Amino acid sequence: MKYACILVTLCLAASAFAATPDASKAAAFPTGEITLEMLAKIKVGDTNRAQMREMLGAPWRTNNYGDCNVVDYQETWEYLGHDAEGRFKISVEFDEAGIARIVAKTPAKGPIIVLAAAPPPSAKHVH
Repeated sequence: MKYACILVTLCLAASAFAATPDASKAAAFPTGEITLEMLAKIKVGDTNRAQMREMLGAPWRTNNYGDCNVVDYQETWEYLGHDAEGRFKISVEFDEAGIARIVAKTPAKGPIIVLAAAPPPSAKHVH
């Protein structure tokens, strides 16, 4: 169930980003200075909100998907950036303790790419 909520969250974020009109037709919105090199500094499972704000600055947008299970990742910070392939959105999902658990990249065109993910501290790997 938890992974279904995460997938729904990422899909909703992707659809919102994909629905953004073409930049040439819309008012310019900030692309920020977020680069993949900056994202490499995030330690998923260890970096907290304050550290994230220090590394990347204030998010472009925040979301809280409160209709999912209360123990699932609900707070998401979104940043905008660009690379050689064009603009993209970065989504950082935090757990209830404020620790980054998932970092995903949503390009303007194409699928969502999970850059890093860490299970909650209580999750145990079972064979």
